[in-house]
Amino acid sequence: MVLATFAFTFIGSFAAQVNALTIKYTVDSISNLMVAGEPLSKGFYLLGVISIILLTKELVLSFVQFGQKFYGEKLRIFIARDISQTIVEKILSYRMEFYTSSDNESGKLQTRIDTGISSLTRLVQNFFIDILPLFANAVAALALMFYANFYIGLVSLCIIPVYFYISQLQANRLSGFRRRMRTFRETKNNGIISLIESITVIKSFVRESFEAKRHRSIQFEMTENQLTTRKTSFIFESIKSFIEQIGIVIIIILTAYFVLNNTMTIGAIMFHIMLFNNVSAPIRQLHRIYDEVNDALIYSEGFFEILESDHQKENTGSYKPDKILGKIEFIDVDFVYPNGTKALKDVNFTIRPNETSALVGLSGAGKSTVINLFDKFYLPTKGKILLDGIDLKEYDTDYLRSNVGLVLQKIIFSEEAFQKTFYTDIRMPQKLR
Repeated sequence: MVLATFAFTFIGSFAAQVNALTIKYTVDSISNLMVAGEPLSKGFYLLGVISIILLTKELVLSFVQFGQKFYGEKLRIFIARDISQTIVEKILSYRMEFYTSSDNESGKLQTRIDTGISSLTRLVQNFFIDILPLFANAVAALALMFYANFYIGLVSLCIIPVYFYISQLQANRLSGFRRRMRTFRETKNNGIISLIESITVIKSFVRESFEAKRHRSIQFEMTENQLTTRKTSFIFESIKSFIEQIGIVIIIILTAYFVLNNTMTIGAIMFHIMLFNNVSAPIRQLHRIYDEVNDALIYSEGFFEILESDHQKENTGSYKPDKILGKIEFIDVDFVYPNGTKALKDVNFTIRPNETSALVGLSGAGKSTVINLFDKFYLPTKGKILLDGIDLKEYDTDYLRSNVGLVLQKIIFSEEAFQKTFYTDIRMPQKLR
């Protein structure tokens, strides 16, 4: 797909120059016919040939543009599919500490993943559908300008680095605003999700006005950041537009001079103006491309932070006994959550096989924490947990969880698992496995 896109782009870059060459040939030929006093029939013949050339070019260009867009879009869709699946597989492999971090709350993670995937796929799309064809056309046009006249080509070439330099200054100035905007969006989306999940508590304690005020503050900060961003962009875009117009004026003056000096034909005026338009087309689009590329790079930072958090992968041992008897021992266990909450201190108890045991205590006493530790959602801060005399760390994590029946407070119901009969429903764990 990549090679096909490059091939179509290469062909399209030369097809895009046909108009300039045809215009030059047409103007010069008509001028010669008029000077020579040739009959009108020769003029009609010339127009017929030119029409066939231009129509053929349009057919070729339509085919090329279809190939560019199709393969570029196909590549974007495939990349979106692959990175979406990769991020899902990654976050499923991370330990619980990753999710309890304040930076990785559900709303923030969702925003980071969604904007990251969207930005990366848009970057691929922009490169293969917008950036690559534009710059390929510019390079081909610049080569023709140098071939026709070195000085005019040199003027066109000198405008480009100045424009790039100003665009780079713009990108650097806006990067801080965009990073703040990313943080604002993550905080806003996480706040909305938290608000929806806690709506009963909010209404019970009459907290509507407080929550509205808190979200209003975030919205106002986002608005201020957006206005500053747009103001900065407009200033830089005006400067770049002015520089582009300077280049056009110089090209016109130089071309007119060479025509008056009998160094060039009159058709060269339109020829160089059209070629310079092909060179400046990427320049005119550069501010938009730069904005989108920088957005993609900044928003993808958070995405890649998630993707590259290999240190957050769950630890697993390799021990897989033929049978688990079920003797559970907590020995001097302490546990502190990643946010600093101390949940357990010097916990010691033994649960023997074939006995029914219950953990009873007030809310927040650590009952759920004990279960979380036993299922290896977390590792003890201090102490040991033994299962049949073997440290829980030595057990293969998937094997352990496959042999532990766990019913959480939030139950996920599956229509495929529940068949509305006691006989089948009691076997739900086997179906889910």
